[in-house]
Amino acid sequence: MFSPFAPERRSTMPVTYEVRNIMTEDLITVDADAPLMQAMKKMVEKNIGSVIVSRGDRPVGIVTERDILKDFCVNPRSGESRIADIMSSPLITIDAGTSLGRAADLMAEKKIRRLLVTEDDMIKGIVTERDIMRATLYVFKTLSDAWI
Repeated sequence: MFSPFAPERRSTMPVTYEVRNIMTEDLITVDADAPLMQAMKKMVEKNIGSVIVSRGDRPVGIVTERDILKDFCVNPRSGESRIADIMSSPLITIDAGTSLGRAADLMAEKKIRRLLVTEDDMIKGIVTERDIMRATLYVFKTLSDAWI
């Protein structure tokens, strides 16, 4: 798996981090009309916390682990639900050139943990709260090591 923080890439990392530097480009999608169980299986198989919901080629929402848990709490037969019934929509996006600080602010403002990353009005990837925390820790550690 590609990691922008791998030792061989450290010398090439930018001083100012942008969303494009840490986003995941491989998006996993599911059809809005598919059963929720299909989304859950993909999330388990890929070890991911969300899937992008689409109608045809158009992304229309996102389903996260939390969305699934909330649905299970109110609907014991949740696995039979349609993905469209529990997805979060509309998608909240951020430009690939945006700073990590602004991305974190937007997540806090919208009370979300994931943003779809766009460039030239095309979805290019996803960035998560955990990605930002990992990048922040890396920068902090690198700066700390430089001062020792």
